[in-house]
Amino acid sequence: MKLLILGNHTCGNRGDSAILRGLLDAIALIEPDAEVDVMSRYPVSSSWLLNRPVMGDPLYSQMKEQNNAAGLMGRVKKVLRRRYQHQVLLSRVTDTGKLRNIAIAQGFTDFVRRLADYDAIIQVGGSFFVDLYGVPQFEHALCTFMAKKPIYMIGHSVGPFQNEAFNQLANYVFGHCDALILRETVSLNLMKQSNITTDKVEQGVDTAWLVDHHQHDFVASYAVQHWLDLATKEKTVAITLRELAPFDKRLNTTQQAYEQAFAEVVNRIIDAGYQVIALSTCTGIDSYNKDDRMVALNLRQYVSDPSRYHVVMDELNDLEMGKILGACELTVGTRLHSAIISMNFGTPAIAINYEHKSAGIMQQLGMPEMAVDIRHLLDGSLAAMAADTLGQLPAINQRLATAVAAEREHGMKMVKSVLDRVQGVK
Repeated sequence: MKLLILGNHTCGNRGDSAILRGLLDAIALIEPDAEVDVMSRYPVSSSWLLNRPVMGDPLYSQMKEQNNAAGLMGRVKKVLRRRYQHQVLLSRVTDTGKLRNIAIAQGFTDFVRRLADYDAIIQVGGSFFVDLYGVPQFEHALCTFMAKKPIYMIGHSVGPFQNEAFNQLANYVFGHCDALILRETVSLNLMKQSNITTDKVEQGVDTAWLVDHHQHDFVASYAVQHWLDLATKEKTVAITLRELAPFDKRLNTTQQAYEQAFAEVVNRIIDAGYQVIALSTCTGIDSYNKDDRMVALNLRQYVSDPSRYHVVMDELNDLEMGKILGACELTVGTRLHSAIISMNFGTPAIAINYEHKSAGIMQQLGMPEMAVDIRHLLDGSLAAMAADTLGQLPAINQRLATAVAAEREHGMKMVKSVLDRVQGVK
């Protein structure tokens, strides 16, 4: 069985890395003889962070070349690509409409030919199909349809659906894939509310729960050991931050308001006798355009006792982050996967909802109270909640262990179901 896993933009986002690693771990355990290739927009850093070969994403390379086209003609082509390219791809797939005879970029036809080598394509999960991210998110799936290969979408959150062009493609792709396996139920409700077809929807889990950290033994680097030593010397709470854009306008807030409110949470935690470590799931490695460390550094100006607020500047992979989070008492995470990684390594986490995915994941875990809407951060009530949670850790830890074990069991069944289907159609 030969599989191609695509759609994982970068392991520079350690949440994406954990999602990918968990899926790979599960496949290796269930079907150890399966041959699995992985694509990423940033193959060099992703290979290093995952410690395995990763291929470059040719569609991303093509998009960069198109975006960098010089001169007036280049700008015209860029506008036309954004406006019509996906309609042309959809016309090719359906063999209908006036656009079906328009030539598509060579990169698409080359990619379609490459897909012939695989028994099935897996579109790896995450918050990938979001209207704010635009219609290019559907390119891989449309090419898979052209190649007439099975495609399974595993562990996704989808929506919102507030753009007509996005919704048209979502309806077609979600209705024609072999399975759209959601990691939470809030996405399903959004699909129903927006009249997006749900015929292929199945209920699954986030594949980051499937990272088998007990099988990934490694000698801690000097940097990791430093943070482990710091976290074990005294009571420690971990936090993760992010640049809110492009969600800030939808949330009706600003980056400054978010940072100032989060600093009040940090101050409350420090006043309660804890030190705070700011970890970052997204860094600027390999030119990735998000670096949460800059937000963490900026937050320092609002912290009452900066000597008890530590910003991790090292480039850590998701496993190394998990080791450090596992040594903390609690994680308060804006980044959803910092919460999932933390819980998978045995430390409870409060997830701040800036998208519906965080609430959905915590609901599915059976711990909905650990997901907090961002308005509770902005109005100051999250600070009190964090303090209350620190006072209830023994009971929370017991519930957490049971919930994570159940999620892992569900996730392994999900992956096995897909692999069984691939073998059945091979």
